[in-house]
Amino acid sequence: MKTYLPQIERRILVRPNQTFGILNYDLDNAYPQRMLELVAGSPTAKDCWNKRAKFIAGNGFEEKDLGKQLVNSKGLTIAKLLKAAATDKALFTGFGIHVNYNANYKISSVNYVKFEDIRMGDTDSPDTIGKFALYNDWGRKTWKNIMRSKIIFLDKYNPDPEAVQQQVDAAGGWENYKGQLYYFNPEIDDYPLIEADSVWEDFETEAGIKVFNNREVTTGFLPSTMLFMQSRREEADNSRPDEAEQTFTNQPSQLEKDLGEFQGAKSAQKIIVIEYEDESQKPEFKPYTIQNNDKLFETTERSVEARIIKGFSVPKELINTEKTSGLSNGSEKKEAIREFNDNTAADRSELAEVFAEIFDRFHVDINSSGNWNIVPVPTTVADDNAGVRAGASINQLLLSDLPATNKIAILTYAYGFKKPEAEEMVSAEISN
Repeated sequence: MKTYLPQIERRILVRPNQTFGILNYDLDNAYPQRMLELVAGSPTAKDCWNKRAKFIAGNGFEEKDLGKQLVNSKGLTIAKLLKAAATDKALFTGFGIHVNYNANYKISSVNYVKFEDIRMGDTDSPDTIGKFALYNDWGRKTWKNIMRSKIIFLDKYNPDPEAVQQQVDAAGGWENYKGQLYYFNPEIDDYPLIEADSVWEDFETEAGIKVFNNREVTTGFLPSTMLFMQSRREEADNSRPDEAEQTFTNQPSQLEKDLGEFQGAKSAQKIIVIEYEDESQKPEFKPYTIQNNDKLFETTERSVEARIIKGFSVPKELINTEKTSGLSNGSEKKEAIREFNDNTAADRSELAEVFAEIFDRFHVDINSSGNWNIVPVPTTVADDNAGVRAGASINQLLLSDLPATNKIAILTYAYGFKKPEAEEMVSAEISN
């Protein structure tokens, strides 16, 4: 008996790019840039990314004054470097830190490098193997073409004095030496996927729902309609003095202008007048039925949101907390914080190890204790939740001697409960 296992297509393809001396980060060499755009268009994905970054950075280092230490001449502090590295690690699972040395082979300056700007050097080329290429527009968002002259190549992090000296000699002296790149990458000689790569299609779906809702509003929620007519009231005049140069430009007819102005959220009460000479020229509007998009999109939106949250491994109690009950005592959120602290403990430990590795070789002693531990987010933040404070007030209201009608009115207008919910809450309290 033969067993057939279907092949699963790889999420990214890594190919040598001899033109730029790099390994492409997917076929278009723009995987990180595409993921950033998708996350930016998805409110849930953006929220999950921010939550992961916050928990990975925690409350800073245990050494209170450590975060204020400067690490380069541009004013970068250790606290800012931690936040930047944690933000990249939360999405890309990796980060980059640029270091440079002085003549004593001590690290003299440290800089943050955006993870999406980093590409690995072509391993088949002796000139780029063991190096990393930095460029700020791999996705060609600003410029149409990548300028080879602006790509900066840095050596892989290696603090060994002999290795540093060899790199300095190859660069033509200390004045030409560009330093090294500490490239934290959970993969071995490969590019990493983003944290929630398995659900990136849901980012796009949620962004599409947002665009659909916007179009519904801008068209005044008008039903889909077909217009049948024999001839237009006024033909468009598309003749232009420069039409030979701009043949692609068309001018709308007066009817098209009127119909366009008739649509939109601000045009709901307008009246459009269409003139016709006889019955044969009378325009006919015929609506056609389509699926109930409201219900369909509502269901899709909920399922998409749930998958995105799961993809980022964020407890759902930490996302959209306004949907939680006002009567909550915060215990669910505290447990979620503990769970997420455990989930991100390895990330904080890895960051602490990297910072210890780099700054123990710094040209000045900025952490004499050698303690680089990062403080997790405290569970006490759940006690400051607005829902907890509101819950206490609602409990007092339900236990008060006010008439039931007054309680229902306060719950409805002051706290935003729906009337059936308020009535059920009051009746449940009375029965107790």
